[in-house]
Amino acid sequence: MSICGCGWLGLPLAKHLVSQGFSVKGTKQTPEGAALLQAEGIDGYVLTLPLQESVSDNLASLWKCDVLVVNVPPGRGSVFADHYYDAILELVTKARAHGCKRVIFISSTSVYGELQGEITEVTSPVPSSISGQTHYQLEQALRTMWGDDLAVLRLSGLIGPKRHPVTFLAGREGITNGGAPVNLIHLDDCIQAITALINRWELLPSERTFHLAASAHPSRKTYYSKMAMTVGLPVPQFADEDGSQGKWINAQQTCDWLGLTLANDNLMAGMPELKQ
Repeated sequence: MSICGCGWLGLPLAKHLVSQGFSVKGTKQTPEGAALLQAEGIDGYVLTLPLQESVSDNLASLWKCDVLVVNVPPGRGSVFADHYYDAILELVTKARAHGCKRVIFISSTSVYGELQGEITEVTSPVPSSISGQTHYQLEQALRTMWGDDLAVLRLSGLIGPKRHPVTFLAGREGITNGGAPVNLIHLDDCIQAITALINRWELLPSERTFHLAASAHPSRKTYYSKMAMTVGLPVPQFADEDGSQGKWINAQQTCDWLGLTLANDNLMAGMPELKQ
């Protein structure tokens, strides 16, 4: 197993896979970061994007793996997006040349753009943001390159230790789309989904494109108001309802395919983990 990007999601994923008996290689952007991976039982490598030839030649053992998880965020803005697209393609091309067998690309439900209503795994993406467009372009390019040896996992908004959107919304006024449903997924459920994807690969549909979100979809106003009150933050103030329906991600088919029962499915019963 190799994981490109051992950050907020990648590091706990790597640690979990080690605990399950996998031999795991992972990347960080600095030698200090790679050393921290080693301390966790993960074979650490220094990798920055775009790849430098003087460095990438030393990464042959990283690329030689049964499964490569590409978990690298694109940054912000069109310039970053262009560099990100080229860098990811360069990365997976190197991996293929050195014997990597399969790729799991961590994508985003932003590929669905401004679509309204229920979104299922067969809904055609219509990305509107730079992030959504870049992720979808990469999905298509990787599918062309890897065929059935690629799995795409589109994640909704991520929540978990020290990460929750309420911290950015607390105390703000005039927030729009208060009636739109939230689409969120907890870190622990992401880890379980990726692990199941690895273990059940041969049992899954040949075009392995999945997405993940908790089945609870309270309105933004209802959810973030409660979360702010729960942790003692200023309650965000939403503008009058504009009738926007918004979209809600139905991930039941993905959960069925992966044999998953989400541990953090009831969002209203949870609590932002701001101090972990």
